[in-house]
Amino acid sequence: MEKLPKISIVTCTYNGERVISEFLSKIFSQDYPKNNMEIILADGGSTDKTLEIIEKFRKKYPKIIKFIHNPKQYSIGKGNGMDIATKKASGEIIVQLDQDNILIQKSWLRRMIEILVKNKNISAVQSRYYTPEGSSATDKYVNSLGIEDPFASNYSLNAQIALNPKKFKYNESQGFFVYEVNKNNFYYAGDNGFAIRRKDFIESGGYTQDIDNFYRMALSKKKYKIAVPKDILLHHKTTTSFLHMIKKRSYYAGHYLLKNYGDRNFYWFSLKNNSFKQNSKFVLTVVFNLLFVPGLIQGIKMSLRTRNTFWFIHPFALFFITLSYVKTFFYSKFFKKQKEASI
Repeated sequence: MEKLPKISIVTCTYNGERVISEFLSKIFSQDYPKNNMEIILADGGSTDKTLEIIEKFRKKYPKIIKFIHNPKQYSIGKGNGMDIATKKASGEIIVQLDQDNILIQKSWLRRMIEILVKNKNISAVQSRYYTPEGSSATDKYVNSLGIEDPFASNYSLNAQIALNPKKFKYNESQGFFVYEVNKNNFYYAGDNGFAIRRKDFIESGGYTQDIDNFYRMALSKKKYKIAVPKDILLHHKTTTSFLHMIKKRSYYAGHYLLKNYGDRNFYWFSLKNNSFKQNSKFVLTVVFNLLFVPGLIQGIKMSLRTRNTFWFIHPFALFFITLSYVKTFFYSKFFKKQKEASI
């Protein structure tokens, strides 16, 4: 086995006192060599106890934690937190973790990086998710689906592996699915538990947003291959309840429409920028979600396959998130602002 390379863990924080202590504790509990690790934290002006908690860890690990201020508050978008932070990364591999990504496996970092070390043809590795016992039904559903925005499950690599695993090649000996990013069969990953070679990250245009990053890969002449390991898992501690999930999705939709719509590579719907096929996929996604019954059938199938009743949340999540996006669209157009939501 080759020597493990230096990695840069990049995270944006903002009012994350609910999760940030557990997040950092789990990173420092990893069996990855700490002398080959840096953590870059970009904070968007937290007003709760987030900075106080971070400072305690900085005093203990001053050579590992690099703290920077994100003046625009938001993590996604050109010139925002993740873009600023990844440009300061010096590691051979960039690991994108959100502040609510809890590394429940002590070997998570090492096993993710080992896939890249062993497989030179793999550009990046995307983690799947897991929920501990005692988690809410909504938390279990979101982590099992593999994406915090069920609306985008038709576009999400993690969600499609959960819903339709037979569509993807599977490396039996190493235990991971393989997806070659392409425009005609486009899925995206990134952010929550995502490790990518720094040279491929820079080559593909750096960071604006996970779906933008993957769309640039899809348009590139280079063939980017993504590994999705079956048993390397983290807990995406993203939601406390169904209502919390809806409010967060509305908040991010408002941000997208008001502050992150321009200077993009990927558009969900655009007569100017998209092909007929791309726009049709979006329209069919909206119709599928609002009809409720197709999502219910999908949820029933997943419930029978996995023997988990939380999959019955699926049609309700698709319906109400899509409805909230329609509402947010008109709200942002008329009032030119977005509604706040807790982390």
